[in-house]
Amino acid sequence: MKLIFLFAFLILLTTHGLSQENVSSKKFEEITLVNKIDFYNPKFDQTRFSCGFLLKYKNDTFAVTAKHLLKIIRSDEMKAVTFENSIRNWTLYPLTKKEEVVITDKLLNENNSESLDAKSTYDDDWLVFSIKENRSKVRPLEIRTAPLVDGEKLYVAGWTRKMETGGQRVYEFEYYKTIDNRILLKDLIVPEQFGGLSGAPLLDEHGLVAGIVSNATVDKQTNKRYFSPCNLVSLMSFLDKLPPGK
Repeated sequence: MKLIFLFAFLILLTTHGLSQENVSSKKFEEITLVNKIDFYNPKFDQTRFSCGFLLKYKNDTFAVTAKHLLKIIRSDEMKAVTFENSIRNWTLYPLTKKEEVVITDKLLNENNSESLDAKSTYDDDWLVFSIKENRSKVRPLEIRTAPLVDGEKLYVAGWTRKMETGGQRVYEFEYYKTIDNRILLKDLIVPEQFGGLSGAPLLDEHGLVAGIVSNATVDKQTNKRYFSPCNLVSLMSFLDKLPPGK
């Protein structure tokens, strides 16, 4: 009987070990959201899809996520970076607090001439929204303007698509190099699968946002593929050109 109990205990211990998540010990207050996308045709609705965050820039606050999400969840009619008669509402909320919604107003970088099949969908991989109403308590992020430093630790806060409960997870990386608008990172503490983190913020030690989770990039010098968030240079340029009160 003792052997049976010992065997059961060992199985429980092993299972518990396997279920533990590989996350960084670094902690941030609540800053990450997930997207809820309502289409005019409800068969395309997404009750929870990838990540996003709030961005404080100058005197305004915006909602930000990844542009390439439109490639994945678009309706049959969607051909360009525009919602037109396809997407009815786009809101964001903390995964654990669905009632604390951020209701977006306008897609500010809507572009009827930018095809969803164009490479630019990944080059400038961001969607930026004005906000109609913010019922959340998440902290809007501010942009890091100082250059990244070789070997500097950076973090991603969010949820992968398989995570249905619990607060935001934090993953850990090391800055390697920047190629064009891509920040190439070395993995330190990462999830088994990255899917679902698109649109999450890339943060420095102080919680300043340096990039948006996007995709991966092959470094031609080493022929190695790196996790590579999109930097915020083009987003800042776009926001600088917005008319006041836009």
